[in-house]
Amino acid sequence: MQTATLSIPMRKSEKPRVRIRGIYATALTKIFLDNGFEIIQPSEVVAKRFSLSTVRYLSPQIDIVDKPDKHGVIIESLSEMTDRVSKILFDELLDVIVHKSKVQKGAVYKGIIYRPAPSGGYIVKLTPNLDGLLPVEEATKQSLKLGDTVLVEVKNPNSNGLPIVSMKITIPGDFAVLIPEESVRVSHKIKGGARYKLLELGKILRPDGWGIVWRTGAANAELEELQEEIKILHEQAEKLQELAENSPALVKLRNGFDIVTVEFPFMSKTKLDEIRAQVFNTVKYHHLFKTYGNNITRLVDFAEKYLSQHISIEKINNALREYFTNEILFSEGRVIKIHHIKIYGREVILGPAKIIMRKNTDTERVEYRLHRRFMPGGYYDGIGAPKEAGDYGVTIVRLFDDKLITAYFSIENDLKGIYININTPIEPGNDGFRYIDLEIDVVLTQENQVMILDSQKLERYVNEGIISQNLADFAKKRAEEYKEWLENKGVEEILGICDEVRRKLEESIETDESTESLEDQLMSG
Repeated sequence: MQTATLSIPMRKSEKPRVRIRGIYATALTKIFLDNGFEIIQPSEVVAKRFSLSTVRYLSPQIDIVDKPDKHGVIIESLSEMTDRVSKILFDELLDVIVHKSKVQKGAVYKGIIYRPAPSGGYIVKLTPNLDGLLPVEEATKQSLKLGDTVLVEVKNPNSNGLPIVSMKITIPGDFAVLIPEESVRVSHKIKGGARYKLLELGKILRPDGWGIVWRTGAANAELEELQEEIKILHEQAEKLQELAENSPALVKLRNGFDIVTVEFPFMSKTKLDEIRAQVFNTVKYHHLFKTYGNNITRLVDFAEKYLSQHISIEKINNALREYFTNEILFSEGRVIKIHHIKIYGREVILGPAKIIMRKNTDTERVEYRLHRRFMPGGYYDGIGAPKEAGDYGVTIVRLFDDKLITAYFSIENDLKGIYININTPIEPGNDGFRYIDLEIDVVLTQENQVMILDSQKLERYVNEGIISQNLADFAKKRAEEYKEWLENKGVEEILGICDEVRRKLEESIETDESTESLEDQLMSG
C-alpha cells in the first residue's frame, strides 16, 4: 500500500523564493517583499528599483507571469505555499479573483489506460474521479492496450478539456531537471564558457538512462552543489520507481506545482497602481492602460520615465486622461461587445450592442447607452418574461461602475423587466467592456416585483477560496442598496434614460430616411 506522496525536491530556504515577470512586477514585488518573501531572478528594472541582486541562483518556488490578456497573472507555486500567497492577495486587493487548478502541474500518477480518446491517444484514469489525456503523438510510440497500468506526469493541467499527461517523467530540482532521455541541455539564458562547461559536466554527472537539463541557477552554483543535486534527483527517481511498483493503481505518487490563475479587476488594478507609486512614478490607470495593445502603453512608459522628470504627475495624469477619453474610448455609433466573465472564468459575450449615446467627457463619469436586440424563444433570466420577436434592450454602462443595467422592452415599447447585474467595476477594452460577474443581481420582474437573486452563491465562492469574504460582503451590500434604489426612484430614472435612447434612435432613422430621399432625387435628376 502507498504510505506517502513524494514532493518536488527543491531546497528549503529561510524565505520563500518568488520570481515575478510582467506589467504587475513592481507592485507585486513590493507586496511580496513586505510579506517576507525573497525576490529572485528579478528583471534589471525591478532589481534597480528595489536594490536587488540579479545573480541567478536557486530556482523559484513561486513563479508569477502575466495572463495572456494582461488582466491578471498566472502563479505556479509549490502546493505548501499556495494558501499563503492567496491570503496575501485577498488581504491586499478587494476584488481579486483566485482560481487554483484541480490538478497540479508535474504531479505523477499511477494510472490505467481507460479508453481511446475521440481525438486520438488514450484517456488515462488517474484516480477514480480524475481522468487525463495521453496525446496521440505519444500514445503511438508505445505498445499500449486498454487496461495497462502506466506512470504519467501532468504536463498541462489547464487544457480546455482533460489535463494533458505524458509517460515521460521528469525529476525537477533547483539547478537541474532529470529527463528520461540520454542527453544534456542547458538553459538558453546561460551563455559563453559557462554553457560549454555545463554541457561537459552533464555528460559526466548524468545517471544511466537519464539526461540533464541545467536550469538558469546552475551557472552560479559550485561543482559540489551540482553533484549533490544530481545525486538527490537520482535518489528521488529511484524512490518514485519503487513507490510505483509497490502502490495500487489510481493514486498520486508525487505532488507538483499548483497553477493559480489570478484576475485583477479594476479595484485591484487601482490598488496596484497605488502600491507601484510608492516605488516609482506611476500615472493614474497605469495597469489598466497597460492592458491595451496600442500606443497608450508606450505613452505611459514615456510619461513615467521621462516626462515626470520635468512635469508633475498630476499634469501628466490630466493629459493622459484627456487623450484616453477623446482618442481611445468608444464614440457614438460604434458596435461593441460586453465581456461578461463568470467567477469560474467562463466568458459570455453579450451583444453585439450599438452605442446610441455617450454622456460626459470626464473619464470617471463617462456613461454609455446601448441598444441591443434579442432573439425570440425562451425566457429572460430572473425577470420571467418571454423572449418575443421584436424585443430589444437598453443597457446602461458607466465606466468603473459596479453594476450593469439592462431594461427589456417589447416591440410596442412596453417594459418587460429590469436587470441590474452586480459586478467588478466595468473596464473599457479594445472591442468593448469587461467585468467579472459577481453572481448576485437585482431585478424588476414582469410582475413588478423587486428581488435580489443568487446571494447564496457568494458564500460558496468564499469557501472555495475564489473570492474574499470582504468582496462577498461588498457585493451583498451593493445589492441591498440597488434594491432600495429600484424600489424608490430607480425605475423612473432608468425609464427616463430609455426614453432618451428611443428619441435618439428615432432621430437617426429620420435622418437616414431624409438622406436616402435626397440621394434618390439626385440620382433621378
